[in-house]
Amino acid sequence: MRYLIFLLIIVLAGCASVPMPGYIGRIDHPYERKIQGSLDKVVSSTIFVLKNKGWPIIDEVDSSIYERDDRYDNNGYQNLLIMTDVRKQYRVLYSTSMHLNVFIHSIGNTCDMEIRYEAQTPLVKRFISVRNDRVVQDILDAIEQEVNRP
Repeated sequence: MRYLIFLLIIVLAGCASVPMPGYIGRIDHPYERKIQGSLDKVVSSTIFVLKNKGWPIIDEVDSSIYERDDRYDNNGYQNLLIMTDVRKQYRVLYSTSMHLNVFIHSIGNTCDMEIRYEAQTPLVKRFISVRNDRVVQDILDAIEQEVNRP
């Protein structure tokens, strides 16, 4: 009986919703890739891929609103930040809330892309993860394929 009550407390503690902000602050090792293509083509391909993979877009803004980066400021770069809404992944005893920030810095016909990933899993304690190689690399590969499609 004690174990059943303990299990019930753990399950109920993990059912709380976790509000997540749209902006993900700088992380130590973001996912980065150079993609050959115009800003318009890369942005439209990114939005298409994100929507097809189940990542709803909530905002597209100039990235300098949230942070300054000396590499891209006042150097002729066009900057854009795409933020996704929270996407939930349900497991038997818990759920995980995930979202992405896609930074696009373009000059000429080359775009520097940076994807930041954040996932929160509330159990007894809230666990935060900023890495998911499989998911993010899959998105970057799909964007690159979409940009290179005739």
